[in-house]
Amino acid sequence: MFPIQALKKIKQFIVDQISKIAFAALLAIFVAYIVFIALHVDRAIVPDEVYHYLFSQHYAATWGIPKDTPETWSYGWFIKQNPFLYYWLNGRALNFIRFVVPSVSDWQQLVFLRLLSTIYVLGTVIFCYLLSKEVIKNKWWQLLPPFLLTNTLMFVFLSGGVNYDNLANLFCMAGLYFLARVFTRKNFILNSLAWMISISLGTLTKYPVVPLALAMGVAWVIFIFVNRKTIFPLQFKGVKLISLGVILLGLFSANTAIYGVNLVRYQSLTPGCTDILTQEQCSETYFVKRYNEIGLDHKLSIVESIQAGYPNPLEYVVDQWIPTMLYRIYGIAAHRFYMPSHIIILFRLLLLWVILLAFRYIRKPSFAIYSLAGIFIFYALVLLYMNYNSELLYGFQHIAFQGRYLFPVIGAAYVLVAYLLTKVENKFLQYGTLAATAAIFFAGGPIKFILHYNTIFQGWFV
Repeated sequence: MFPIQALKKIKQFIVDQISKIAFAALLAIFVAYIVFIALHVDRAIVPDEVYHYLFSQHYAATWGIPKDTPETWSYGWFIKQNPFLYYWLNGRALNFIRFVVPSVSDWQQLVFLRLLSTIYVLGTVIFCYLLSKEVIKNKWWQLLPPFLLTNTLMFVFLSGGVNYDNLANLFCMAGLYFLARVFTRKNFILNSLAWMISISLGTLTKYPVVPLALAMGVAWVIFIFVNRKTIFPLQFKGVKLISLGVILLGLFSANTAIYGVNLVRYQSLTPGCTDILTQEQCSETYFVKRYNEIGLDHKLSIVESIQAGYPNPLEYVVDQWIPTMLYRIYGIAAHRFYMPSHIIILFRLLLLWVILLAFRYIRKPSFAIYSLAGIFIFYALVLLYMNYNSELLYGFQHIAFQGRYLFPVIGAAYVLVAYLLTKVENKFLQYGTLAATAAIFFAGGPIKFILHYNTIFQGWFV
């Protein structure tokens, strides 16, 4: 018996190491792509990079929170009572590079901030892998979610640019990982504090993270209620827990100073333009000018939109929202567009096929799986609601419709897909779906930058 057990342990050790090597190789390829993008993509192509860079420079002028100026508010973004963490960190990074290299050029500063973003994105992929390991037991299936994430074209393109989404996605992915550890009964207090800290950092980076924090909080409260007999009484002891508690208290205070004050003073998460600027100043901002140019005279009601010939909500979801979201996740929606209609058809078919498999094979999932699915659906519905409201203002022109807004939870969606495939009992369907999924993502992923560098993407890179 002993030799057999020893051989099994050796075999498992080898499998463990090979899967880790495979993940390291996946990371290396991903890093190569995003570093190439960071070093070579031209200015004013990555979504809103010009404005994120402008704000970063503005924060570099002070160690605190700077004031709004005509240069900053002209685009319609505001500093006062808004999340600040990404810009504050970028400001410190610019202070550092200017101190080390006083003659650093503007382009070099931009590239330096892009390379800083690659660190955030690398962390996002690692936490995606760790989340996968929490809910999927097979070592090889655990690799599927990070593979899908690193072959999501818009995610890769965004990763090489200066954009606060990269930092927000890191904190959201970390929060999902630590919350999953709570749900799999791994040190309730420690992991609860860790997810709260992660998501609090996320809300200090970007205000749309707040709905995700709400969904995660609801799932956490439900878990406590269901498992209260085994959770209580809590033992809040040790330097580590106390330190995390102090950090969380500081982050909670910072969030309250922003969102708590805004809800009381302005009845919204962030102040509107006229709450902090004059009517005349607001009329000169980008978003107001855009609305005056292409917006409708008034926001349509749902009935009015249908009477005007626009799709009803169900038609909108099926015929417009889902397809457009896929185009802007698996294509590129930036200041230049790449919309690969041929491969988006395959992504739509794959999505439909995965849903059918879920109805067929998912039986009695764990609380962690239920929660990840619920959090993803809630966040997607919030995004759908925001998009539909925008359509009623702009006559269904898909204004401010970005697939990257789903990235805070897309890692969870990929984990759910991988988990689903592990439950497919028919091996032909299981491995056939795996092969098709891998092929579609690989063909539609960043390999396109190499294959079409001088054709589709001509003029994108310097």
